[in-house]
Amino acid sequence: MRAIAFILLVILASPSLAHTKAAPERFAAIAVVEASGEVLHARHSNDLRHPASLTKIMTLYLVFEAIEAGELGWDDRLRVSAKAARARPSKLGVKANTTISVEEAVRALVTKSANDVAIVLAERLGGGETRFAALMTKKAKALGMSSSHFVNASGLPSTRQVMTARDMAVLAYRIHHDFPNYYRYFSLRKLVWNEHDHNNHNTLLGRVEGVDGLKTGFTNASGYNIAVTAERAGERMIVVVFGGASNTERDAYATKLLERAFSELERRRIDEALPVTPPLTDLDDSKPVLVAGLPSEVHQGAGERRGVQIVIDENIETRPLLRPATTPPPPTQPEPKQTITMPAGGWGVQVGAFTSVEQAKARLHHISDIPIDGLSENAGHIAQGKRNGAPLYRVRFLGLTPAKARSTCAELNAFGQSCFAVPPQSQTASK
Repeated sequence: MRAIAFILLVILASPSLAHTKAAPERFAAIAVVEASGEVLHARHSNDLRHPASLTKIMTLYLVFEAIEAGELGWDDRLRVSAKAARARPSKLGVKANTTISVEEAVRALVTKSANDVAIVLAERLGGGETRFAALMTKKAKALGMSSSHFVNASGLPSTRQVMTARDMAVLAYRIHHDFPNYYRYFSLRKLVWNEHDHNNHNTLLGRVEGVDGLKTGFTNASGYNIAVTAERAGERMIVVVFGGASNTERDAYATKLLERAFSELERRRIDEALPVTPPLTDLDDSKPVLVAGLPSEVHQGAGERRGVQIVIDENIETRPLLRPATTPPPPTQPEPKQTITMPAGGWGVQVGAFTSVEQAKARLHHISDIPIDGLSENAGHIAQGKRNGAPLYRVRFLGLTPAKARSTCAELNAFGQSCFAVPPQSQTASK
């Protein structure tokens, strides 16, 4: 299904946010309202930059895609090659000829930014890192990241590995909306590996209100990078900063962008009755820039009165946004009472996928014993399918509302158990 992507383009020229320490050939920044694509701030956002470990977000996109397609299972074991074991830090330190599960690998990429694990995943999905990088570049073009080029899965230094801040914002949008059930991994605060705690390099988690993901990166060529998402009052923002002079400076700049962006959205809510939103005092709308840089551009809308342009791109395939359920306000007039009957096996949660039915049954029994409301063997199912021609048994608990599925996974995660929510269309289950 093809959908229309709207991107509202605004450039803020703010002396208070001017970046004086980072070299101009490294610095870039963008702040985007996720729901509408409106760009509230953009500086050098179409200029090529080195992504460093932000590369791993694209690696994870392809991993999530493989899991959705059944090519990978969360419990699958991945072999560590000698090349992966020799990777330069930051690394997890996995040894050659050992294995690591897919879920452990995902956690290691998000938190530790493990270069060795990125190579392990590239070799599993691409048959080698070079071929996997070609798949990354191809996928980037398909997602609308027209300026991105990848040569490795980790972000280790390469002059040919480049992307723009605008492309990074597109990727942040797509990985959240294409894989909403997996996005929670980006909010992990730490990884426990070999009895050691490895804290997430994204220190804005838990420190800045509403921040719930993505990642940081650093190389000498790139400077200090960050892509971060945050939600407040039902509004989500994407902020990307490339080329910080230090991690402290980078984090301070990203935080300031988030605070100013949310302040602007709040001001609009208060003044929503105004026919035209007055320009900000530091808004330079004399030279609107097509930050999107996408094909099939059409300009429309009253926004052009403020130097704002709406770019409509009909060449990007998107998936529908899954919005959290909200309680509607009480009706002003009495209305007939309406009820919705949740069909059996509405939403559910998946807690494991196994090549052995005995392992699946053991997992079902184990999870059923955890004292969480709604988890019992009466609600548990084993869905039989195939992956690469071999049997695959997925352990699921069905008959949940979307909110209950999410809260159940959160509770299971607190018990150290893997879990993700499963929408109705993904559930062909047998007892």
